[in-house]
Amino acid sequence: MKSMTGFGRGEYRDERFICIAEIKTINHRYRDYFIRMPKQLNCIEDKIRSVVNSYVTRGRIEIYIDLEVLNQDEREVKLDLGLAKGYFSALNKLKQSLPELNGDISLSFIARFPEVLNVDEKEYDIEELWDILSKALINALNNLEQTRVAEGKNLKLDLINYCNKIEERIKKIENIAPQVNKEYEERLVEKIMEFTNSVELDKTRILTEVAILADKVSIDEELTRLKSHIKQFKNTLNDMVIGRKLDFIIQEMNREINTIGSKGNYYEISSEVVSIKSELEKIREQIQNIE
Repeated sequence: MKSMTGFGRGEYRDERFICIAEIKTINHRYRDYFIRMPKQLNCIEDKIRSVVNSYVTRGRIEIYIDLEVLNQDEREVKLDLGLAKGYFSALNKLKQSLPELNGDISLSFIARFPEVLNVDEKEYDIEELWDILSKALINALNNLEQTRVAEGKNLKLDLINYCNKIEERIKKIENIAPQVNKEYEERLVEKIMEFTNSVELDKTRILTEVAILADKVSIDEELTRLKSHIKQFKNTLNDMVIGRKLDFIIQEMNREINTIGSKGNYYEISSEVVSIKSELEKIREQIQNIE
């Protein structure tokens, strides 16, 4: 099993480029992407998604890609002189209109305005760029996988611990249940005898009817199913993509414990039910972060 939370960084370089890919994943109900990269790489976004999809099936995926050109001869800085003059003229008019403002109009100040200076990069072969990017991306994904698997192991230990605590509570309920059933039957017999004191009744028939009524409030079947769900839950932890399946099993476990709580109207049982619900809530919170 793997956590949906993780981070991976990958780098690849050759004689012309350095490409750095960083990937961050967090929990999300579906697979959701946020990608930030140089605009010349936008045309291969689908390829990036396809590769990442083979590693990540669910969660929010944030991808940051940086591509640095090592050969500066392949870059040209272009100046928009007309735009620079326009900014300078506008700033002079502003200064004349507001003489109370201090400050000089410097070259560095104008150069910071948008589009005054632009870096014009050479058009590169997209397959060449993809070859470099994909290697950095794979490195990042492999590192991401390591962090997600490591976090998944920690989550697995926590979940097994919660399940063990629930099983301990179930054993206590199983030890209490026979006595609860016996006391319930005795109270039923007493009530029946109290209301039919002057009527001759077949005691064997009374005991049979009492047993039928007592069986309706028995929690044996619910306890059996609850133990079965816990076993299934633990076995599922050995699989890979399990988040949705675990969520379904938890719903079934919660349904059984609610039925036990409503049937087992007895203080000791109610106390154990509350404790089990507390552990189930902890499990529910943890599995939200499992892929």
